[in-house]
Amino acid sequence: MLLGAVWSPCAGPSLGAASLLAAQGKDVGEVALALLLFGIGAGLPLVVIGMLSREAAQRLRGRLTRAGRAMRLGLGAVLVVFGTAILTGYDKQAETWLVGISPDWLTRLTTSI
Repeated sequence: MLLGAVWSPCAGPSLGAASLLAAQGKDVGEVALALLLFGIGAGLPLVVIGMLSREAAQRLRGRLTRAGRAMRLGLGAVLVVFGTAILTGYDKQAETWLVGISPDWLTRLTTSI
């Protein structure tokens, strides 16, 4: 996603010009070649990044599996705590306390339409 955000301003004019020329039927062969080369140039870094990230993920697989187990346990505990707070009504008390200590601008921002 980050690559797309950085890349869009650079790719937009090139693709726009090529699409316009293609739509007008001018130099269709050159436009096709330009788009083909653009696609190869754009796709090659993505393939390299994908291959490198796959290799890195495979090397880290054991650690990621252990971290996943710990995360599941931790998130399960968080859900139990929040569920208990909702069932006992403590969530409303906590909300009242948080609104009381929050700045006025934040309260206005989050409660206005």
